[in-house]
Amino acid sequence: MAKRRPNGGGTITKRKDGRYQGAAYVTDTDGNRVRKYVYGSTWDEANKKLGKLQDQERNGIPVPSRSWTLGEWLSYWLEHIVKPEREHNTYSKYESKVRLYLLPHLGKKSLVKLTPAQIRTFMAALKREKVGPSARFEVLRVLRNALNRAIREELVTRNVALLVDMPKVTKDKGKAWNAREAITFLRSVRAHRLYAACVLVLVLGLRRSEVLGLRQQDIDFEAGHFTPVKQVQRVKGVGLVLKDLKTESSQAVLPLPEFCARALEDRRSCKSWNGRSPVSTGRRSRTMT
Repeated sequence: MAKRRPNGGGTITKRKDGRYQGAAYVTDTDGNRVRKYVYGSTWDEANKKLGKLQDQERNGIPVPSRSWTLGEWLSYWLEHIVKPEREHNTYSKYESKVRLYLLPHLGKKSLVKLTPAQIRTFMAALKREKVGPSARFEVLRVLRNALNRAIREELVTRNVALLVDMPKVTKDKGKAWNAREAITFLRSVRAHRLYAACVLVLVLGLRRSEVLGLRQQDIDFEAGHFTPVKQVQRVKGVGLVLKDLKTESSQAVLPLPEFCARALEDRRSCKSWNGRSPVSTGRRSRTMT
């Protein structure tokens, strides 16, 4: 005798091929009521899947209104979410990982049916193809970010890429100069037009983009401090562009040691540093040159 389900609990029927089919009305991501089907080799298996489907419905989690492939979602994510919201360099990095690695291997996989095993197989294939650990790390990170957004868009209910271990990357820590080596270097470039930039990098640890974006109005020589506000980035097809620093914490007021102040004072006396950054005009930056 067939088992009965409670009212509103959907239906389970036995198919001609011997499998069991469960069906229930749920809400999709477009707000429509649709009949959704699940399958199992036994009645209990179909019942378990149907119960999970209805639990999602009770928790307000809609089912996808269409069957996305991973490739379709990645292309949509890049064009409509990453490109408008992120820096161009971030978009370029994500796009290259999607185009070179994710689409050729996983692009045709179903977004909702993607499994950790498929991703592990993909990562193993990259390793066999001699893709380096750092690149594999970034590829998996991009996939995780894309699937996190798919969860927010209510296209999937979990991020299966989080279940795959990240590749181990050995970072080259390098060897820092000691004080004697740093002094020797600064003495050797004392007459160079980039001397002030070298001083700021060595003494304050500023990034190259921050040094290039430093303007005269950002420095208070009397108070002995400065506030980095801008950075210079190269945008493909445009050239060098002056942009705001990414976070407010990056724009914190920093002390200006006397040694750095003297180097900047010498730089200020040069006519080429007039407090403006011409990079926005498309010419090469001469802010600190």
